[in-house]
Amino acid sequence: MKLIYDSWLDDYTLEASSAAANFPAANVQQIHLAKPWRTIGIVDESILIDAGFGNTLNPTAAAIAGHNLSSGATVKIQGNDADLWVGPTVNETIIWRAGVMTYFFTGSGLRFWRFHFADAANPDGYIQAGRLMLGDHLQMPAVQPDVNLPRRTTSRRVESITGQVYTDRGVSFRVPGFVVPVVTEAERQAMQVMWDEVENAGPLVLVIWEDSLAIENAIYCVLDQDELPWQLAAEPGVLWNTALQFREVF
Repeated sequence: MKLIYDSWLDDYTLEASSAAANFPAANVQQIHLAKPWRTIGIVDESILIDAGFGNTLNPTAAAIAGHNLSSGATVKIQGNDADLWVGPTVNETIIWRAGVMTYFFTGSGLRFWRFHFADAANPDGYIQAGRLMLGDHLQMPAVQPDVNLPRRTTSRRVESITGQVYTDRGVSFRVPGFVVPVVTEAERQAMQVMWDEVENAGPLVLVIWEDSLAIENAIYCVLDQDELPWQLAAEPGVLWNTALQFREVF
């Protein structure tokens, strides 16, 4: 299980190839997928960050959420020492998925990084994304195998005294929960860094089974708990256990 939670894109001024009126590139730096960045073109669109002279970034994970990309789209994460994109040092293709798209790769310390999109068959005539994330990721310890993956709804229903039902239809969302039975001290500290960064308010991308995304795709979510509980395990040595509850958001 992996978590992408600290997006370095949030720390820089973004340079977009294009942006439609009222849909600026900065929208991918906020939590709500319903408030996207939208392009004008569809064949050569990108969002770029520049770490600045003498600085480099070494990401290992990328995520795209709230997109309208068609299955024929070509999506790349690219990195280079200069703002030149013919044969960049890093040129990785992100596999298309209808939901959240993720990619994990071996990092390389480079000054310029960008997401690049080409989607000539997009029926909307534009490309949009609600959230882009680029940074490091947290490799979680093994979780208990009896994983709980329920779905809930925001729909509301009331019944009248004469038996009629009145409803407001909402949305369905996933609320996965996990028990992490064995956590080393080093893993606990890394998880605590994650909690300190996002608590129960910051967005993250949860990848439950990286090699089985067809079973359960990545989830754009928040932690749905008010604390990160730690219990010292009974086994010999400094080992801990904890539990995590997530809530899908849009």
